[in-house]
Amino acid sequence: MQACKQQLDALLFDAHMTRADLARAFGVAPESISRWNTRGIPQYAAAYLKLKAENISLRKQLGADGGI
Repeated sequence: MQACKQQLDALLFDAHMTRADLARAFGVAPESISRWNTRGIPQYAAAYLKLKAENISLRKQLGADGGI
């Protein structure tokens, strides 16, 4: 259980999101996100969070390079 929670927390941190943000993004109750602490993170949610984090990273790089 702790490993799932830590993985979810790390993905949320990298994506600059909260559990409530994620629940809103998927249109589910926050309790559904909390269940992922024990049941594991669905692949679609992990992929979404990784893409969001990558987007943030790329946007920062573009901003730092003057948009090149």
